[in-house]
Amino acid sequence: YKPWRDPRSGDTSYIRRVGRSYYPRFHVKSWRDASRALIFDLHFDARRPMHRKGVRSYEDEESRVVQAEAARIQSLLVR
Repeated sequence: YKPWRDPRSGDTSYIRRVGRSYYPRFHVKSWRDASRALIFDLHFDARRPMHRKGVRSYEDEESRVVQAEAARIQSLLVR
């Protein structure tokens, strides 16, 4: 995963490309909740977002691909 800074908000998150091109990619945002627990928000960006009214996002948060990547990340953190 490499850091990525959103030019609009200035927020930093992390991306991991699946192939040579920029999309598709995994995208992770993290923060601490009120109890200081570290929270990760992982999703899969299948295509570049289209920021037009009425167009759905191409993010996927619950597929087998995302679940497998979450399990891979967890296995790295538990070591």
